[in-house]
Amino acid sequence: MLGGVVGARLVRELQGYPCSGLHPSEDGSLSRQSISCSLTFGQPLTGHADVQAAVVSFLTRAAEKLRAHGEQAYVLTVYVQKNRFDPKVPPPYSRPVTLTLPGGPSADTRVLAQYAVHLLGKILEPGCTYHKAGVVLDELEPLTTGQQLGLFAPAAPVAEAATKVSADRPQLMATLDGLNARFGRGVVKLGSSVPTTLVSGWAPWQGQAQWQSGAFTTRLEDLLTIS
Repeated sequence: MLGGVVGARLVRELQGYPCSGLHPSEDGSLSRQSISCSLTFGQPLTGHADVQAAVVSFLTRAAEKLRAHGEQAYVLTVYVQKNRFDPKVPPPYSRPVTLTLPGGPSADTRVLAQYAVHLLGKILEPGCTYHKAGVVLDELEPLTTGQQLGLFAPAAPVAEAATKVSADRPQLMATLDGLNARFGRGVVKLGSSVPTTLVSGWAPWQGQAQWQSGAFTTRLEDLLTIS
């Protein structure tokens, strides 16, 4: 039996009264504070090119979510993780690196991906085997918000930033999102997210399709049958 507050809430929920609403953020809205995209690799990765392709792929997905919510990010974090359960692997098992975008906030996949590749080069160790990677976009603000400048620093165009990334092109990103929405996610993508090798037709960082659960409530072919 469930008693106390948990039991009381369960009874109220069954009667149709919601008891666990979403909590507003600091500005009183339900806007998200960050966007993250990460994945444990389907198989361990050692090659720099494959890890980079995985990170750019995750960044692409995070940027799509960013634009879908009409937002842009000011802070980018990239991290890679080794197998912490392998006694032969010395710590630290995870290495993150964070950057405040020098050219101002962005929602452009190309701009964010070039920064991500730049950051990844700082944390990858030659010959190391990695089991997971991810990206986090922080300090989100609406796309309509102007660039917030430092108190004493002059405005610096993105083209003059240390990483030499190209400027945002909102119309290009809108076209990219439109094509992927019409023809399927990933139909149009950055060349740097293409894996150098495929495993059974899948990118090496993707999970193995043969182990995924059936879509028992959304696909007729996966309906359970009783003989």
